[in-house]
Amino acid sequence: MKANYLIFIIISINLINCSIPFLNILYENGSVANLKSPAHTTYIYGHKNPDADAICSAIVLADYLKKSGNTNNIVPCRLGKLNKETQYIINFFEVDSPVLIYDLSGADDVILVDHNSPSQSLDFKNANIVGLYDHHAITGFETKDPIKVIIEPVGCTCTILYKLYKSNNITISYKMAGLMISAIISDTLLLKSPITTQDDINAVNELSALTGIDYKNYGFNMLLKGTDVSDLTEKDIITFDSKSYTVNGYKIEIAFVNIVDVSEILIRKEKLLKEMNKSIDENKIQLFVLTIVDIIDMDSTILVSGSITNVVEKAFNVTISDNEAFLKGISSRKKQVYPYISNVINELPEYINSNFNKKIEVNLSYLILTLLFLLI
Repeated sequence: MKANYLIFIIISINLINCSIPFLNILYENGSVANLKSPAHTTYIYGHKNPDADAICSAIVLADYLKKSGNTNNIVPCRLGKLNKETQYIINFFEVDSPVLIYDLSGADDVILVDHNSPSQSLDFKNANIVGLYDHHAITGFETKDPIKVIIEPVGCTCTILYKLYKSNNITISYKMAGLMISAIISDTLLLKSPITTQDDINAVNELSALTGIDYKNYGFNMLLKGTDVSDLTEKDIITFDSKSYTVNGYKIEIAFVNIVDVSEILIRKEKLLKEMNKSIDENKIQLFVLTIVDIIDMDSTILVSGSITNVVEKAFNVTISDNEAFLKGISSRKKQVYPYISNVINELPEYINSNFNKKIEVNLSYLILTLLFLLI
């Protein structure tokens, strides 16, 4: 009996001790305080294998929203490691890198920047997406509720964000201006890419005047940093700026690498093709295109592998020899490579995964056997 009383006393003391902090929260200045839930947390992030625009637009949009009066806990995020070019930008303007995330746990709201394709993102089927800021075509993007969408046919998401600052008379800091200049230069290859618009040119010129940055000199040095592949593995090269697409049932991967001397990449051709084929097998891809862009001449050499390489020949009117072809005047994934290839793939019969067919056949077999068993 004494033992039971002792246990009861110990439990009671522990309950009181546990309750004190909660009671202190409830009682404030002699009255019961309103229990305040933590501020809503909003994640902002760009696509997987992030480039400069995916990183910079997440940081810049967070700054813009805060200055516009958004009181949420806004967290710029990233879905992968920084490439050398982006790391150069982050270091140059002394800003914090976005938080690396692997899922959306901890986010009440989600805002997507520089992408909208599910294949290039985290699983956001059940996420509360509240915004989209992008400069790409919409591909397979759905939301449960109406959201704020700003999509413009410009060369860079940061061009859109610059126009928002400007139209709403919101002050742009030196660091945010620098990030926007960098992203636009990166996406448009110093305003030489075919995706470049007058809005991009205006933004770079105005931001350059605002910051005093010689964008041509700075931009060339920045791009050069991104062309250094000397310490990258073959897997790094085919993944650090790669995007996945599903077109007419076909899975395709289009990777990009900018370089000054194309031979630096081609000397590793066999090893690169080996990594590409490995990715094809592991991810059930029908076409893998590695686009090597000469940033001086703005031409590309491509390495191609997969079961539908003839699509590439038709798309660009070239002949692939030993998994390689030269594309004169081609330097943009968004405006040239992906659209040309996808147009041809859409002319093919719809691709249906053979494994899926096998599963259907197996399930039908089980169903028939079950029915026969019941009839007997």
